[in-house]
Amino acid sequence: MALHNDVFQQQIWDFFCGDLESCLIVSRIKQSNPNSPFKGGLNFTATLVIFSVIELASGWWKGTKATNDIIASFIQKYFSKHDKRFKDKSFAKKFYDVFRNGLSHQWSPKASGIAMDFNRNWLLEKANTGGQEEILFLNVPTFYYLTKQALEDFEKELNTNESVRKMFEKRYKKIIESDYKEMRILRNFLGKAIKKNSS
Repeated sequence: MALHNDVFQQQIWDFFCGDLESCLIVSRIKQSNPNSPFKGGLNFTATLVIFSVIELASGWWKGTKATNDIIASFIQKYFSKHDKRFKDKSFAKKFYDVFRNGLSHQWSPKASGIAMDFNRNWLLEKANTGGQEEILFLNVPTFYYLTKQALEDFEKELNTNESVRKMFEKRYKKIIESDYKEMRILRNFLGKAIKKNSS
């Protein structure tokens, strides 16, 4: 198997999908059992993980650190096949900003909500929650399956398009180099802290 297939198998299909499917199972159990030991439905957690993987894949796709513009282009390219609204790059960018940036920086989507609706297949929906205006809700199960389809399409393109594959390899190698560099710095700090505490 090629490098990208190995990376996808581990980081996407095993780590990401395994964790997300566990989140969905916990949420389902919590919804169906009022005596469930689970306190939260993992709505925000699951959504942030999905956006983290979209950000990672966007960087692989362009061979560089993902910016908001690169992420919007990635969403436009790979999500629009499954949801036509994402053909509009401005929509893709605002979707990312409201939900990902809101959750990441405020632990809440910007004046919006996150749902775990297993009964209907919808991605975005307007709802009146008793306030002055309708707000938007993002449905995690649909978002997860849409993201999974987009990632499958991206991996298929990596299998057949050498220039995209080179971008992936360039970014992947850069991430690995940077990760080891940062870990070594932290390990060095830890060594100094242990020495200082034992003196």
